Amino acid sequence: MAATTAPQIDLFRAAELGNTTYLVSDPDSGVAAAIDPMRDVARYLDRADRLGVRVAYALETHVHNDFVSGAPELRAEVGADVGAAEDSGLWRPCTALREGSEITVGRWRLRARHSPGHTPHHLSYVLVDGESGRELAIFSGGALMVGSIARTDLLGPHLATRLALEAYRTLHVRLRHLPDHLAVYPTHGSGSFCAAGASGAATTTMAQERLTNPYLTTTELMPFIARVLHQGAFPRYYRDMAALNRRGAPLLGRTPPPLTALSAGAVDDLRRRGAALVDVRPGRAYDAGHIPGSFCVGLEGPFGPWVGWVVERGRPIVLAGGTPAQHAGAHVQLLRIGYDSVVGQLDGGMDAWTASGRALATFETAEIADLASWVMSAEPMTVIDARTEDEWVHGHVPGAVHLAVHDVAHHAHELPTDAPVAVHCGVGYRAGIAASLLEQAGVRRIVHVIGPYSDWDRLHLAETIPG
Repeated sequence: MAATTAPQIDLFRAAELGNTTYLVSDPDSGVAAAIDPMRDVARYLDRADRLGVRVAYALETHVHNDFVSGAPELRAEVGADVGAAEDSGLWRPCTALREGSEITVGRWRLRARHSPGHTPHHLSYVLVDGESGRELAIFSGGALMVGSIARTDLLGPHLATRLALEAYRTLHVRLRHLPDHLAVYPTHGSGSFCAAGASGAATTTMAQERLTNPYLTTTELMPFIARVLHQGAFPRYYRDMAALNRRGAPLLGRTPPPLTALSAGAVDDLRRRGAALVDVRPGRAYDAGHIPGSFCVGLEGPFGPWVGWVVERGRPIVLAGGTPAQHAGAHVQLLRIGYDSVVGQLDGGMDAWTASGRALATFETAEIADLASWVMSAEPMTVIDARTEDEWVHGHVPGAVHLAVHDVAHHAHELPTDAPVAVHCGVGYRAGIAASLLEQAGVRRIVHVIGPYSDWDRLHLAETIPG
């Protein structure tokens, strides 16, 4: 059989996290390396089986704040050697890597490059042809992304500027000599709360980034720092994720455990004892009838991160509203962020709940045009804008109250109780989460506004723009 002339690179996407992880293989030698693997490792192992290779290495670019590393799983399942930066503080045993360290994957080599910024001990891996010495690609983690870089403020405001300076040095000094033809495979991407305005593309090239990435075209230090530190809030679960990765999460095995089917009575009992009921349906279905006090976090959006934002780690969770297959997918997303407290799923959906004699709650569903009509009518109503600060300052509904989703639970008690509360966001997804939080806080007359906020402009309606 002729030797391969190009490495086998497989991409594995976790859309809810905005992340991509990689399997680099040499089928001729039967060896592969996983880069930034996630905790649900069956997909890497299944692909390796199909290629006829063994996952010999699991390499980390950095200590992750947004997901649980799958490296310990790969070590336990197939004996993969785990490699990470020597000063990262990751679990042991772990091969300590530094600038210039190389991992051999058959014909190919993965050469570590010190690339701090997103984290202090960040590594990138340059893929090199072991025969010719030609550099082919870089697995850049968060050091370089498509049109962006990963944010530098996740370890606290006291380190944010220092890490921004390191990110500048990484791009403009440490990685400056990488050739234009080099393919770039970042871990973080569009949709990641670790990202700073990333593109929707998963991969790029050094040439493309040198032309279009504002962090590479910005060569003055202060504008660079100002840009990278212009960031919004990040999910609450990030705060203890790095510590969880350093000590190592409990092992799941190749396949996550199945969910337990629970009767309506069992779910109601768990709810009364403090369990979080998470409804995975889209907002319109949730509005039409849901278990009172449940969370509206639909699978059509970034489900895992939003659950990690509004439900504290360790709280028992019951999944509801979806099919068993949808609940299984939701469970995997929660395991990826270290939420191991899912105790089961409601068996039979909302029909089972009502058949047991238990009532459902409802919200009114409305469109942006309906919201405009209410504003123009001057009828008593509180309008809640659940978007981010950046979205709010670029224009909002006149008279609206800004209350980002993660602030709702803290400030809902300040809202008037003698008029309806209408809540909107950019497309309706976050507004659904906010509406469920308002219900939990005791608000009873809730209108969930669904539809793109851009309809406000399409209808030629005036906005309030802070100035």
